[in-house]
Amino acid sequence: MRTANRHMRVGAIDIGSNSIRLLVADVPNAGLPGELVTVARAGESCRLARGLDETGQVEQEMAERAAVLASEFARRARSLGAGHTVAGATAALRRASNGADVAALIGARTGVPVRILSGEEEARLVYQAVLSGLGGAARRNACVVFDLGGGSTEIVTGIDHQIGRWVSLPLGAVNLTERFIRSNPLNRNEMEALDREVESHIMHSCAYMPASAPILAGVGGTVTVLASLDREIAAYDPGLIEGWTIKAARLEELAERVLASSAEERDGWVVLGKGRSDIVVAGTLVIRQLARRFRSTGLVCSTHGLRYGLARLAATEWLKPPPLGPAPG
Repeated sequence: MRTANRHMRVGAIDIGSNSIRLLVADVPNAGLPGELVTVARAGESCRLARGLDETGQVEQEMAERAAVLASEFARRARSLGAGHTVAGATAALRRASNGADVAALIGARTGVPVRILSGEEEARLVYQAVLSGLGGAARRNACVVFDLGGGSTEIVTGIDHQIGRWVSLPLGAVNLTERFIRSNPLNRNEMEALDREVESHIMHSCAYMPASAPILAGVGGTVTVLASLDREIAAYDPGLIEGWTIKAARLEELAERVLASSAEERDGWVVLGKGRSDIVVAGTLVIRQLARRFRSTGLVCSTHGLRYGLARLAATEWLKPPPLGPAPG
């Protein structure tokens, strides 16, 4: 068993429906796994959810790419001294009929078992990560936290670290783009159909959640894009957007800008990076609907998504004593 004051370094690999992300972090006080100091973080686009609605399976090409990326991230975590690494997969592998096979492939390549998280597990890990990252006012007020991914959106309510209600919706930037968007730029008929789909899921599944929230916090690639556009920064910089609040009226303006843009225009937005310019439209529409449903003064941006929750899980597991076995001979 590790002593309570021993320094620990852990790794986390988030295998999402659109991206794979790495976090290597230090836990300064091993007795407080909620505290993390970022050592390294990285992310790469890997469209695991591509075509999933149509075929029900993850394509072999995407599975191979995910395995390559995850193995590179696992090697990086080990090279940086991570003593324990946790890998978690989300909506794409939850839904795919070959999800367990893909998880096994990635696990074999990385040497790190891949856990296919339930919607509830994902929601709880994200909520704890966001609250720990924001601190301060987020811990003193009722919060609604959402994580918009490529294949699903998790929404959680709570006060401080006490979780209230949660829901996982089949609304992701990848699957909604594939189902609804054909025009460039988005035409009115597609926008209205997409709006109806998103609004219906939110209204029915979130009926017992509060109508407003002192703090509405979001995590995910589309959230960070909107925060970067609001701050007028060209390149993604988590230090500049963590905890940044996009005022409600300004969020509507930014949403209109994104929804009216063409693919060619978005390709010139450096902050989008690779693998996101086509799906940011659907993601933005989901965020706009969430902000209208959960009324708040603005949207608080968090960069502490699932990988931070997985890192805390890694720290907690590393602290556990080994199970007692039979006494030696």
